[in-house]
Amino acid sequence: MEPGSSFWSGTGNTETMANAVVEGLKGAGAVLACDSVMANSEPDDDAIAACKAIAASLV
Repeated sequence: MEPGSSFWSGTGNTETMANAVVEGLKGAGAVLACDSVMANSEPDDDAIAACKAIAASLV
């Protein structure tokens, strides 16, 4: 199994929870490819393309 984590966080709370999930998976022996995309507002076309590229690298 190749788990992945994808989320949007406006205040950082969701990011904190997602990072905890990732750390738990790593602690259980999972090997994860991680990256992040930061956006201060609704994602633009470049941010969406970056997210799709990250997702494609996990397949």
